[in-house]
Amino acid sequence: MQFAYVKTMVVGSKLFGSMFLVLCASIGRAGFVHAQGVWSPITLVGGPTNIVTTGGITYAQYAWVMGGCMDLISNGPLIEKDGNFSYDFEIELETGVACPQFVFGVSTTAVLDALAPGNYTLTTTSWSVPVATNDFTVPTNSMTTLQPVGFGVDGSFNIQLTGVPGVNYVLQRSTNLVNWTSLSINSVGTPLSDNSPILLGPCYYRVQIIAKLTAQ
Repeated sequence: MQFAYVKTMVVGSKLFGSMFLVLCASIGRAGFVHAQGVWSPITLVGGPTNIVTTGGITYAQYAWVMGGCMDLISNGPLIEKDGNFSYDFEIELETGVACPQFVFGVSTTAVLDALAPGNYTLTTTSWSVPVATNDFTVPTNSMTTLQPVGFGVDGSFNIQLTGVPGVNYVLQRSTNLVNWTSLSINSVGTPLSDNSPILLGPCYYRVQIIAKLTAQ
């Protein structure tokens, strides 16, 4: 394969999943001082608030509203088998103490990978117990993850990323499609930039999403 341009966008054939947890309030065992109670698993019914395909990648977005004696102790892993996905979350409730009288939000985004067009199923489980099943369709047409913007006045090369908030993307560069150098970690917003000197010959870019999808 030959490349006619000095700067060419190339997205790696294998993208990796990431789950990025955002806590709207820091409470619970480590963040709120009160008498010691008993923590017990609880099962909450709730699937993703949205499943969206953008930039060639499909994401499942979750959000929960919880009370002062509740704690999200783990989420994931995301598991794929034969085109069917499952995602687990575990919440505990502290009993035997006076609960703080407020609620807080927790959100996370599960990256389902760069999927071929077609129909899929995502099962959400809580403590390995199924609580929601969502069918979704990946469309045949989706814009690419990376689009060239061009050179800035300072000589940097700028690239627009198409993705979703709450996910960290690592911009990488290569001159041979074998060895890749990580340039920066970014989220959706301003264009990504390569501020290094211009290299002789072709230069390729991709983004990597940090945590790897678990397959069974």
